[in-house]
Amino acid sequence: MPDLRVIFVVAGGAALGGVFRLLVTQFVIGRFGAAFAAYATLFINVSGSFLIGLVIESSQLRSGMDPLWRYFLATGILGGYTTFSTFSYEALMLGSGAAPLMGVGYVAASVILGIVGAFLGIAAARLAYA
Repeated sequence: MPDLRVIFVVAGGAALGGVFRLLVTQFVIGRFGAAFAAYATLFINVSGSFLIGLVIESSQLRSGMDPLWRYFLATGILGGYTTFSTFSYEALMLGSGAAPLMGVGYVAASVILGIVGAFLGIAAARLAYA
C-alpha cells in the first residue's frame, strides 16, 4: 500500500506547479502576445530543469531533509510545472509550418538549455551546501 502522505504531498505540489505554469504562460502571453507562448514553455522547461537539479541535489547533500519535501517539490510542484507535452505539441506546430527550422531550433534550445539548467541547479546546490 502506498504511503498516503506521499500521495497527498505530490498531489498538492502538482496542483501548485500547474498554477505556477498557468501564471507564467499568462504573463508571457499578456505581455508579449500569443505568438510568444512557446517562449513561455521554453522558460518553464529551463527553469524547471534548473530547479529540479537544485532540489534533488540539495536533498542528497542535506541528509536531514525529510523525503516528503523532495516528493512535494520535485515530483509534485516541478512535475506539475514543467510542460513536456506542451513542448512536444509546440515543436510539432513550429516545425510543420512555413519555417521548419524554427521547430528544430526550439527543440535544440529546449533540450540544451534544459540540461544546462539542471547542471546549474546541481552546481548551485553544491555551492550552497559546500
